[in-house]
Amino acid sequence: MDPIVVANKLTRQVNAPDGVLRILDNVDFSVIPGEAVAVTGASGSGKSTLLGLLAGFDVPTRGSVHLLGQDLGTLSEDAKAALRAGNVGFVFQSFHLLPSLTALENVVLALELAGVVQAEERAREILDEVGLAHRLRHFPRQLSGGEQQRVALARAFAVSPQILFADEPTGNLEQESGRQVADMLFNLRRDTGTALVLVTHDETLATRCDRVCRMSNGWVAPS
Repeated sequence: MDPIVVANKLTRQVNAPDGVLRILDNVDFSVIPGEAVAVTGASGSGKSTLLGLLAGFDVPTRGSVHLLGQDLGTLSEDAKAALRAGNVGFVFQSFHLLPSLTALENVVLALELAGVVQAEERAREILDEVGLAHRLRHFPRQLSGGEQQRVALARAFAVSPQILFADEPTGNLEQESGRQVADMLFNLRRDTGTALVLVTHDETLATRCDRVCRMSNGWVAPS
């Protein structure tokens, strides 16, 4: 089975006051379709940087990333966005909902951008799946943190993406709300067959994945 995402000799460095800071150092990483991979490690170990490079949000200093069979280094920003649309989902620690749109509108917009027909019908269905059928017309500021993250999950999974990148999805939530969001994340992933790359500090959450990769000082070592 061909991997859905492959990083080869991935290096990311930036200029710092004390010289060049190497955030990632010759990282090799891959995920096959349907697989869930957790990326753990201390703060500053390069986890979020790796996620951004795999998704094409950042550009490596050296090395390459192939996402869905495409070499991201050969694509324009518009081409990367087109590749991600309908194929790649994202869930972030800080939710990243549009504050001027309701829960329903946040999900509908994602579906419309992916070219999905009957976007509102699908949005209502997925919001019902995450227990928010009674919150469709609420704006993010009117929702709890857990509810906002459920909207983010609904938005990410509404298009049945081939791969989902999740960066500390329970990091801003209290324990019970975080557990509920985690359960929904893995249930939706199971139902859609979506591959998952999960950055987390939570070892309990990490062990729910098929395998765990641990980062330290810009290196990745499979456990």
